[in-house]
This record gives sequence, C-alpha cells and structure tokens, in this order.
Amino acid sequence: MNEPAVAASPGASKPRIAYWDNARFLLIVLVVVGHMISTVRTDSAEGFALYTFIYLFHMPAMILLAGLFSKPEITPKALASTVQLLATWLLWEGIWAGIRFTVTGQEPGAGFLVNPAWTLWFLVSLVTMRILLPYIAKLRHPLLFSVVLALGSGLLPAVGTAFSASRTLVFLPFFVAGWLIKDRGWLDGEWFVHPAKWARLAAWGLFGALAFLLALTPQLREIWRIDRWLTWRDDYLTLFERAPLGDWQPSAWVWVSLGGMAVTAALLVLAAALTLAMLVVTPRRRSIITVWGGRTLYVYLLHGPVVWALRESGAVDAMADAGGLLVLVAFGVALAVLFSLMWIARVFRPVIEPRVDWLLRSP
Repeated sequence: MNEPAVAASPGASKPRIAYWDNARFLLIVLVVVGHMISTVRTDSAEGFALYTFIYLFHMPAMILLAGLFSKPEITPKALASTVQLLATWLLWEGIWAGIRFTVTGQEPGAGFLVNPAWTLWFLVSLVTMRILLPYIAKLRHPLLFSVVLALGSGLLPAVGTAFSASRTLVFLPFFVAGWLIKDRGWLDGEWFVHPAKWARLAAWGLFGALAFLLALTPQLREIWRIDRWLTWRDDYLTLFERAPLGDWQPSAWVWVSLGGMAVTAALLVLAAALTLAMLVVTPRRRSIITVWGGRTLYVYLLHGPVVWALRESGAVDAMADAGGLLVLVAFGVALAVLFSLMWIARVFRPVIEPRVDWLLRSP
C-alpha cells in the first residue's frame, strides 16, 4: 500500500520521495476539510465558495497521484497491493455497517457492497482503475480513450453509484494521465522539478483568480448548484433537472447530452489546470508534513466515522454557529494531523492494512 495517493505504509522499506508525500498530505487535508464543511456548505456564500474551490480539483489530484504510482503490469507486487485494497474495502464496509446499526439501528440493505459506504467509493474506483490500466495502456491513445469514457458516462442513467461506476469513469483520465506522466516523463523538465518563478506565479495566479471569481459571485449557490455536478454521481439529465445553470435547463436529449458533455469537459479541464498548479506550488523539501503524508490512508479511512458522528450529533452545526467556517476548517486540519501520527498507525494498522499474504500463492 505504498504507492496510491492515499495509501502509504508507515513501515515501508522503499525510500520515499518527500515531494509526493507532501502533496499527499496537502490533499488529504482538503479531503477532511471538505467533509467537515459539506453539510453546512449552503448555509453561507463563503462555505459554498470554499466547498466549490476544494471539490474542483482535490479528488482529481488524488486520482492522478494514484495513477502516477501505478503500472500497467500484473506483477505479484501489484496483485498483492490490489488484493489488499479490496480487503480493506470489504473490512471497512463491515465497519460502517456495524457503526450504522449500533448508532441508528439501520441494517445493511439491498445496496450493501453494491453502493460503497461514503468515502469507500475511492477504494472501489482505485481497484477498478488498476484492473483497467493494463488494457487501456495497450491502446494507441489511452488518454483520449479515457476522456471519451468520462464524457460519455453521463449519457447513461444506468452508470451511477453502483460500484462507484460514474466516479470511476469521470476520474479515469486523471488516473491514466498520472501513469503517462511517469511513463513518458511529462513532468521531468527542470521547470517542474525546480519550478521557475514564472511557473509558481502562474500557479498561484490561477488559484487567486479562482478565489477572486468565487468571491465576486456570492450568489453562486442560487445561480448554479455546481456542488451537485462536482460529486460526479448523476447522469446529465438528472444534473440539469437538479442543478441547471441559471436559466439554462435543456430538456431535449440531444441538447442535454451536448450540454452535459460541454460542462463536464470544462470542469475536467479546470480540474487538470488546478491539479498542475497544486503540484507546482507543493513544497519539494522534507518537513513534518512529509512524514504525515506517508500515512494518508489512515487519515482517509479514520476521519470518516468521526466526521459522521459529528454530523449526526449536531456538533458540526453547533461548531459552525459558534465559530463559523474557520472553526470547521481548523478542526478538519487538526483531525488530519491527528490521524497522521505514528501511534495511530501502530494501533489501527490491522484494520487499515490487513495482511493478505494468506490469500496469495508464494511466487
């Protein structure tokens, strides 16, 4: 579990590159903060803007990092890593079922395992992408193929949350791009390895321009519920019905299809630009966040029950009422740091990285 964007073994023997662990930690902080503010995002213009800012690129960036450390080969190591991801997913589906039954009395329904529990969709998507990559890599234009799948996924209502199919297809171009970046050396240039001043200025300029644009449109949540698009769960017809762009709400299939693909393409291009900007400004030097960035799978899985409990108990609403958005953001950052500590890894390793050796044949 050393290589995916949110999967890193605390006891890994292979030398780690500080830069990528720094990027992992910054992204996992955005994940936790995004979940902390999710249920109150429409309560204020600032909350909706922050949620939009985060969700425009944080998951595409995590998927890209996962692809960057994936190989289109079915090796014993790759197989073991994929099997471990599957084991972790199944174990945590059981944990979530137990939590819900204990707290609310809710029993697993017909969607158990078919519709991954909350944050577990990422594990399912990652496993699926890894399985697909060896076949996609044999195509002449793998990135173009994945983009076509991403744009076409919204045409079919049947492609939904079951086994995270919709998100898998939409985010697939970032996974393929991540593999291509390493395979073809797209980011090996000096401008990226040691970013020039112009590159950093351009990256920060893009983030600043987006923040400025969101600040200029405090009524965005009334004009366009972009947050419903950025979860990537629904088909185009459903999205236009629930989240039209102002007065633009096509109903004819052809215009729904063309409009949906156009909006999706624009959002994916913006996500790609923001992801690149994030990678440019990420610190290259080793620091404390480098150490924390090696344990992001622990943060990803363990913060879910805590945030869920805070939501269900009304604590998130109370925190927002008492201290506003900054309190929720600070608490999210604190959670990310807490679950990155070594003692957390030692205690929870059996449920985060369960041993799967007994499932595999010896080489």
